[in-house]
Amino acid sequence: MNKVIAILFAIVCFATSAVSNTIMGPGLWFWVIISCGFVVAVSQFYPMIRGVGAGVALILSIISICAVALGLLAATVGGSFNMDGASSLLLLLFFLIAVLGLILSGLYKRSIRASESN
Repeated sequence: MNKVIAILFAIVCFATSAVSNTIMGPGLWFWVIISCGFVVAVSQFYPMIRGVGAGVALILSIISICAVALGLLAATVGGSFNMDGASSLLLLLFFLIAVLGLILSGLYKRSIRASESN
């Protein structure tokens, strides 16, 4: 289950980077999101670094929650909610990163607790 969620997380990260690239061009966050998705996906296949992947997913999830909140706040500045399609898609993808990252880190935490109790 962790591997499937990690692969979905990576796919959503790559899609978010692609949409971000079309809106703002390649920049620092373009590469950060791609590398985080790659690290999370690869770490699930190597048990020694599985914790690192879960930690990276959690950090990117927290950043994505902030991005969604600030994006929605920026869309309401001026009293009207105005957001084009690409920006809406970007916020949706950030929301998916947040959800999948929180699920992945929660599953890792649960597996650690289960292994400690045995």
